[in-house]
Amino acid sequence: MTGPGGRNDEPRQWFVDPLTGQPLETEAERTRPLPVVRDAVPPRRRLRLRPTLGVLGLAVVLAVGATATYQAKTAPPPLSAHDLVLPDPVPATRIQPVIAGWQPVVSGDHPFVYDVPPDWTLEEPDVAIGYETPAGDLVTLQGVARFRRAFCPNTDLSARATAGFTTIDEGEVGSLAQAAEETTLRWAEAAYGRSATAEIGEPGPVPVLDGGTTATAVTTSVVPAPDGPCPAPSVAITAIALPLRALPGSGRYHVLLVLADQEIPGAIASGVVLKMGESIRRE
Repeated sequence: MTGPGGRNDEPRQWFVDPLTGQPLETEAERTRPLPVVRDAVPPRRRLRLRPTLGVLGLAVVLAVGATATYQAKTAPPPLSAHDLVLPDPVPATRIQPVIAGWQPVVSGDHPFVYDVPPDWTLEEPDVAIGYETPAGDLVTLQGVARFRRAFCPNTDLSARATAGFTTIDEGEVGSLAQAAEETTLRWAEAAYGRSATAEIGEPGPVPVLDGGTTATAVTTSVVPAPDGPCPAPSVAITAIALPLRALPGSGRYHVLLVLADQEIPGAIASGVVLKMGESIRRE
């Protein structure tokens, strides 16, 4: 059977399978080499896999390490039942008391330490408590210790006695005695209001342990208004002000302030307060 040739006008033989009727390839067609198929895209350079994998492996390790560190800081593992029973807070440093049987109190904002009796409760060094004065000023204490803390259910700051460090700027007062006196008056007004009556005592020296420094103490007796929450008959506010040379260049007087309810069972005596002042030393 004939079929088309190499050109349109040249005949060519076709071999047909007698069973299927389909044309068969010639011997030449069966034995000719297969055509070379070339990609339309030009060949690319081969990647050198070993160095590349090494760099990628290092990047993964660093990323995993950074993620683990971040998660450890922001999402700590769940607490166990044992961890939920936490001990009472203790000062971050291992400072020893200078008064046997007492406990040292550390402040996060004042470079001084003082001791309090063993039945006082210590707050964390960076905890600050305070009041706002009628004029809108804020007075605060840091390095706080409290006696019979939370005895009154009607106020969050209740305690039969509270101690801590505060400051007063050098330019606001003319002397160390004035620094102590003014501190007691500010706290009397802030904590007990303008309706409370106050009687200022005489200043007196307090030798402290910090290199033989002599502080000045002033105690102001306050009678709170009777309509306050869980009022005491009277309160002794004692300010023990350190001289400027205790912290040169700061421009502030550092003051240990103690507010102690009086005329109640177990009231903190003035001798205990002065003994606390005598234990003041540099951290």
